[in-house]
Amino acid sequence: MLPANRPDPTVRGPPTSEPLQAPHENWTVPHGPAVADGSADVRAARSRAAAFLRDRATRPGLLGRSLMGLPLSGDPQLADQLIRERRRRTRIDGSMNGALLPTAWTAWELMDLGCPPDHSAVIRTIGWVLARQDCPGCFGDGCSDVRHARKLCQHFLRGFFSAGTRDQAVAPVAFGSGLVVAAEEEARFAASCFALRVALRAREDRRSSVRQHVECLLDMGELWEPLGAEFPADLALLALGALTLAPIEYRSQVDELTSHVVLQQLPDGGWPDAHFFNTLDMLSCASSPVARDAVKRAAPLLCSLQRETGAFEPSESDEITLIGLRALRIAEK
Repeated sequence: MLPANRPDPTVRGPPTSEPLQAPHENWTVPHGPAVADGSADVRAARSRAAAFLRDRATRPGLLGRSLMGLPLSGDPQLADQLIRERRRRTRIDGSMNGALLPTAWTAWELMDLGCPPDHSAVIRTIGWVLARQDCPGCFGDGCSDVRHARKLCQHFLRGFFSAGTRDQAVAPVAFGSGLVVAAEEEARFAASCFALRVALRAREDRRSSVRQHVECLLDMGELWEPLGAEFPADLALLALGALTLAPIEYRSQVDELTSHVVLQQLPDGGWPDAHFFNTLDMLSCASSPVARDAVKRAAPLLCSLQRETGAFEPSESDEITLIGLRALRIAEK
């Protein structure tokens, strides 16, 4: 496994206008027989999730209504308000308090809310994120005999984003899916993967440094084979989520890795030692039929985790409900 350094009692994660309702430890679903089956169960679960988000004045609420084709009359004004809120919270340099993951998340949210990549707010935040590539403290920075032998040092890794220098504690970091990465080196890797995902969505894939990050992830054998042996499976899924947005010339390699991950799906629809909603979030973004079929097979387990409110265990989270709703929409098709 990767070496861990100093944990910090404060979870660093995506800042949102609504509270990020993530647990304080990773939550992996118990593996057992799926309890729901059939399109009727999926449709009912989808309706409950959509109802949960129907009146939410949040980004997930707005996106959920758009996904279902049932926008409210005030949604355009809500989107403008949410954009203004995020722009007000950024510093003059475009960052969120000088922190990588919150800044990358802000750029992601702005694009979710309808800002195109050439929008001034996106340009400012993405510009700050891109300036963090290959900076001190990034994953792979430095070298040792052990890391060099494993090709996990600066002589092999390029384009990774720095979440802070080595004298700054980065971990733990939280994601909207509820995933929390607690170990220091793993947190640096996770933050860089998400930053790459955002940069690719912002159409920065022509930059050589961005492509280097993509190629390094594709070539990191320890990350993928076998899944969860040297790197936690959750990190491989975060990397895959970024790679699904890579330029088309990498598509065959990404599809091969996607198939590798999907083949390890358990009979109940989950994955061994992987955060269920993080996995669903990453695979739901993939365009390959293999990934979509895996999401469909996960639907019975997803249905079994739904609360009467329409949200999903383990919390009444808008973000997690949106992930579930997207997965259920895929499962219906």
